[in-house]
Amino acid sequence: MSFTTTVALRLLAFLTLGISIVSAQPVTTRTDDVAKMLNEWFVNGTAAGLKAMTYENRDGQHSPLNTAQYPQLQVYQAVENDKGAATQIRPQPTLGNCSMASAAEQLGCLPRLYMMDPGGNRFLAQQYLSNNLFIYPEHQDHDIGANGIGGGFGDLLPLNTPSLLISQGSSYTDQPFLQALLSTTAAFPPDTQKVLIEKKLLMPTLQSIFHRANKMVQTPEDYFTGKAHPVVFDGAQIDEEKMVRIAHEMTPEKIPPLVLLQVIEETKLEAGKNFFELPGSYPWQLSDTPVSIARILRGNEAEHGMLIGFDKTLNLTKALLQMRVTVLQGDPRFVRIESAPGGNVMRIRVRWQPPVITATGIRSHRIDIGIFADNGSSISAPAIISFYMLPNEMHFYDEHGRVAEIHYQTHNPDFGLPSADTDTRWVKTLLAFSLKDSNFRSRLLDQILTPAERSGLQKQYLMLNPQLETLTAAERDEKRKDEAAKLRVKLGEAISTALKTRIAEKSDLTVRSTIEKVLNAIASFHSFYLGSQRELDALAAASPKASAVADIRAELHRLIMQGVLVEQASGQIDTMSPPDQLSLGERYMLRGLNLTLLSQVLFADVLERSTAPAYVSPRLTTPKQWRDVYRYDSDSGALQGWIRYTGARIANFDAEGRLLPEGPKGKAVQVIYTKDENGSLTWQPQSEPAIVSPK
Repeated sequence: MSFTTTVALRLLAFLTLGISIVSAQPVTTRTDDVAKMLNEWFVNGTAAGLKAMTYENRDGQHSPLNTAQYPQLQVYQAVENDKGAATQIRPQPTLGNCSMASAAEQLGCLPRLYMMDPGGNRFLAQQYLSNNLFIYPEHQDHDIGANGIGGGFGDLLPLNTPSLLISQGSSYTDQPFLQALLSTTAAFPPDTQKVLIEKKLLMPTLQSIFHRANKMVQTPEDYFTGKAHPVVFDGAQIDEEKMVRIAHEMTPEKIPPLVLLQVIEETKLEAGKNFFELPGSYPWQLSDTPVSIARILRGNEAEHGMLIGFDKTLNLTKALLQMRVTVLQGDPRFVRIESAPGGNVMRIRVRWQPPVITATGIRSHRIDIGIFADNGSSISAPAIISFYMLPNEMHFYDEHGRVAEIHYQTHNPDFGLPSADTDTRWVKTLLAFSLKDSNFRSRLLDQILTPAERSGLQKQYLMLNPQLETLTAAERDEKRKDEAAKLRVKLGEAISTALKTRIAEKSDLTVRSTIEKVLNAIASFHSFYLGSQRELDALAAASPKASAVADIRAELHRLIMQGVLVEQASGQIDTMSPPDQLSLGERYMLRGLNLTLLSQVLFADVLERSTAPAYVSPRLTTPKQWRDVYRYDSDSGALQGWIRYTGARIANFDAEGRLLPEGPKGKAVQVIYTKDENGSLTWQPQSEPAIVSPK
């Protein structure tokens, strides 16, 4: 035997030994039930394991996967200082994470960074369709609250997409997702995993399984609802065992289809006519990818229409596909979907709609529509079409479904109640709403609450207050820290139960909804300030909030500048229109004034609310200090133009967005939009000095 042959045989023996050593490695060194199943299946040859997978951490090992628990897993070796959102498609199947984010008023979480850029959304889709998927925490972009008060800003994510996963919370909340997805990938039979990787279907299939196995999905029908497809997921709702069992039973014939979309035709919007922004900035078409289409409903059209094709949908089986379209989030009354059975297109018509409060109590300004494909063996992950309503805008419609008014800098709609049901502030809130007195607040409560309701609030206060006093005493004692922590948890549970308790025996209202009933009643009373101006001004001067007087004056000034209120020489404030002829938009603006009165004056001791306009990312729009009221021909119903209220004056525009300096019948002048010294959008006739926005 030659030397060359001997060396070759020894090398072959070494390589064979190396392969056997690798194959002898378990899928995971975890010891839980899921790990035991995975390792047993792998030894038996019915599970593929993780040899084909790579893990990538992009936060500088801030929230790293414990890769020692996954000996088969390949680990991407990061280049120094290569951190943050992924920017490259990895050629190998890759699961990764990055627990990095900035504050909501800065860039926000990494998913929002992608989502606000059409190029970012294209990259996410390319990852998804190339066997790459990353998990990112939402940090401050999906939390109960408003304008940062109460803990969060609501839902700031402008679209929903299957191209990534977002975990509720901040650092380390991504870890359960990584673990579940790796386990699921390992559980696929070898031939199934091979096909998934070759056909670039691994991540769509993982998403289908992940969504189906969510603990919120209790019935097959739940999979076609928002329960299964929120924009952000709570790690506590992951059912890892269910995920791996579904994967292990998946043969190549049961691989889910992949829904692929394309926009065939769509309502067109023109800057300066349908919406108003700086030239060339702030696109309304946020995403145009095969798996995620997203639009900002920033236009003044009555409805937005799209013709969507899905004939490119991928199906590995020869079975006939059944397509299904459902509204995952939003008010279905304002969404129309038309499609023919067996067809390859659908028409969607969507109208702007007010924000919704999700099942988790978060305010969201987005409509999500899911498109699913069923091949008879399995159901796809959804492709998602999202429509985002800018949080600082409000659109109002007339009885014919036409746009009547658009407000571009509307108020924060939050009451300022404690955001969490376990917050100890609720005890003081119960006292404020139940206490009998002779003051202005108590007299208002007498008009809104029944004796039984007031008694019910007081009963809950008397039950909870002793527990609060015990907790307060314990927290003041350095030696009782552990006891205090337990008392706080116990009190929080008692508060949560109390808020869900029926207020009275013959009432359907809970304790919480009774408090909200009071606030809604006062907020909806559009003549509230006008009828009690002197008393409310005096109370504002005595408010525990030092900014109360200034906050009210600022709100009054805004309404005066936009033609809703007028201040007489005597200082008396009146509505510009007769009180019985106020439009829906004017009533809504007066509601904003009332919310400020509630949080800064009437219930200043218990309500914590931001009086600033509703927050929206400056990367999506420029502030506009005006409202537009639309004019239609009384005979034909055709749009004639609009009246713009700003700076305590009006400007007329025609239906093409041209200025009418001499009134509705005068000569039309083209305008251009620029930014003023305050950072707000303003306009000027071409070749004319700029019209300055009010300060």
